[in-house]
Amino acid sequence: MLSLRVCLCTVLLSVSVRGYNYSFNGWSMSGADVVSAVEGASAVLPCTFTDTSPDVALNGSVIWYREKSGAKKPVFKCTYPGSGPSGCDTTTQEAGGGRFGFVGNLSRRDASIMVERLKRSDDGRYRCRVELNVGSFQTVVLTDLSVRAPGESVPVLNGTEGVSATLPCVFTRPQPRRLTAHTVTWMRKDPYRHIVTFSRCENGSWSVENGVTRYELVEDPEHGNASTRIKQLRAEDSHSYLCLAEFRKSQHNHWPKGDDVKPPYIHVIQSEIQLQVTPANSNPNSNSLIYVLVVLVLLLLVCVLLAISWKKKGERRTGWQVKMSVPLYEGEWAGGWGR
Repeated sequence: MLSLRVCLCTVLLSVSVRGYNYSFNGWSMSGADVVSAVEGASAVLPCTFTDTSPDVALNGSVIWYREKSGAKKPVFKCTYPGSGPSGCDTTTQEAGGGRFGFVGNLSRRDASIMVERLKRSDDGRYRCRVELNVGSFQTVVLTDLSVRAPGESVPVLNGTEGVSATLPCVFTRPQPRRLTAHTVTWMRKDPYRHIVTFSRCENGSWSVENGVTRYELVEDPEHGNASTRIKQLRAEDSHSYLCLAEFRKSQHNHWPKGDDVKPPYIHVIQSEIQLQVTPANSNPNSNSLIYVLVVLVLLLLVCVLLAISWKKKGERRTGWQVKMSVPLYEGEWAGGWGR
């Protein structure tokens, strides 16, 4: 089991993945260089930003493009504020009806999207852009979405209320080895919300943010395993979860030439797991025992009723036989015939 220690290290401040960070004229935008996920599951393409007027209420659009051979094709757009399926504020917590859905929050400067039911054809490079009343900005380095073939469908983990369960998050560690595990973040898929983040400290140990105690990282992400235990399961824990394991290397080799500061290279590996929590009083073994007991009681009741019925029939038969066996007096026969 991986030991979580208290240490002085940088804790993730946002619920979104904090990837590369590019700044220009008071703007900055963060994302991921590579996002790896499994076909059939879901993946989050992170995009957060700061602007020159942090106290100004925003309005405008979030647009995501897929770029190939110099051409760009919009795959998602929403407006803020707005109504209906195209409003960023109405789809903030849900992915919506399409496969590309908004899971960010523009009031918090988060323009992330989720791609559901991933296909191999979703492989490609994506760019995040915001066009707002305070200005327009877009990611400089595109996010490369890599969709690998699935080993199986989205796994389902069964647990019982009140006990513990371990959410599996096993993956192939990205190469090269100079990439190091940085954070592990668990998100609830629908409604989309942050659950817990584990951060790696300089001494190699891991810390959990905000003193969370119900979640425990039990394996080492450096070895391709970020499985996490949930203690004291609750009925409301029944949801689909996304595991986001972030790896970094110290310098971004593909940063635009001429920029003096080269931010880290970010590779985020994602996986999905569905947790189903059974109430403690709904244990299948307990239900089977109750069913057997009910059947036995019903059989016993039927036997008792049959016994009572047979007894009554026996009493009636005995009374009729006694009555027919009593002799009549000769006078009664004569009187009877005389009439």
